[in-house]
Amino acid sequence: MPCDTFLKNLTVLFVEDEESLLQLLVSALGKKFRKFEIAKDGLEGLQKAEEMKPDIIISDITMPRMDGLSMAEKIHVQMPHLPIVILSAYSDRDKLLHAIDAGITKYFIKPFDPDELLAYLCTLAQKLEYAQQVRLMDPYTFDSKEKKLLKDHKIVKLTTRELDLFAYLIKTPNHVISNDMIKEIIGKGKTVSDESIRVFIRRLREKTDKALIQNLPKQGYMLQTT
Repeated sequence: MPCDTFLKNLTVLFVEDEESLLQLLVSALGKKFRKFEIAKDGLEGLQKAEEMKPDIIISDITMPRMDGLSMAEKIHVQMPHLPIVILSAYSDRDKLLHAIDAGITKYFIKPFDPDELLAYLCTLAQKLEYAQQVRLMDPYTFDSKEKKLLKDHKIVKLTTRELDLFAYLIKTPNHVISNDMIKEIIGKGKTVSDESIRVFIRRLREKTDKALIQNLPKQGYMLQTT
């Protein structure tokens, strides 16, 4: 599959105060992604990361108000799996000794070849694409980012509440959910009866497979995965 196919599904936050490099990468990479946001320093980068929840962050180290590593450390606490790529001047190499603690995935020493950065982003994008595809009972997969259920790579038409249930089940330990939690998900603040849950699950099974979501007596329901 072409690299651009993976890149166009991603959102990227680029944090850089050097205007010439900022414009270079915006021009070279900006249109390849679904969304490409910029920030001029670490503090603005931290704020935008919290707002947009990007798939990848690319950042310089030396910036006003907050440097790139300090920003990365704070983001890593909140979003530990978020890939962060650092663009570093040669003089910053000693600072990179703390890169692992800051959650840095990769760093490039300036001046760097934009094509090398793009090649790495392609590799990273493919890993992110596969990571968000959760394999369920054959032939089902769930796209946890786009919140879509797929059967043989084709979208299964489900309601928002049904997709919310799948998304929650994916994140729970052993993919088990209690009846009370299902009531919260499908009720949206309204009172839901046990009979309503049974009807909800029955209709969901009719759209998918009877064995995909199994009943656990006195516990709730469990999602079948491979």
